[in-house]
Amino acid sequence: MAAKRSQKAEQSGWAGRRPVRGLLVAVVTLAVVAGLVWGVARLGEEARRGIGSRDRYAVHFDDIECDLPPGLARSTFLSEVRYVSNFPETYQSLDPELNAKLTKAFTSHPWVGGVDDVSVNASGAVRVKLRFRVPVLAVRSEGRGVRFVDAAGVLLPPEASADGVAELANPVHTPVPLAGQVWPDADVKRAVELVESHLPRRLEKTPQGWRLTTADGKTLVVER
Repeated sequence: MAAKRSQKAEQSGWAGRRPVRGLLVAVVTLAVVAGLVWGVARLGEEARRGIGSRDRYAVHFDDIECDLPPGLARSTFLSEVRYVSNFPETYQSLDPELNAKLTKAFTSHPWVGGVDDVSVNASGAVRVKLRFRVPVLAVRSEGRGVRFVDAAGVLLPPEASADGVAELANPVHTPVPLAGQVWPDADVKRAVELVESHLPRRLEKTPQGWRLTTADGKTLVVER
């Protein structure tokens, strides 16, 4: 009888330990699977980095396909972008940070208002879709001639020109900023606001306020 009781106790002990053993096996299995998944992903990333560093994935900046601002040849524009952004001569088409790097480089150019898209095709060619600044106001500066600003008051490059945009009659006496920077002049800022709201062809600041002349010759006086 004692032997039977001992055998039953032993069987009961093993039965009690079975759920614990099952749980341990499940935990170990999940850990192994997670490790394998991480290892495969890691190897894939390392392989990608290794492939990206090969010469056949190196692309010259001058080979980028992109839209062009008015009056600039492609080679000139890309050279200027490289110069102002200090971008290297070549880059890797598989660089995971390529989009951010090219966006920063192109938006450094005073003509570029934004980058809408960066794409790489199957052959590794890179295409950058750009949005350019549009002149809305001609400003006469003492000793610097006529310069143009966009709707945000950003000064465009010296070679910029445009027909039919509004003209600020009063010469501006404040220093001219660098191209690509906002012109920090109160009259320029106000003139840009009036161009956006009233679409005049000519603006003149007077003691009574701003005199706006429309394309059909009508005049309107707006308070300061």
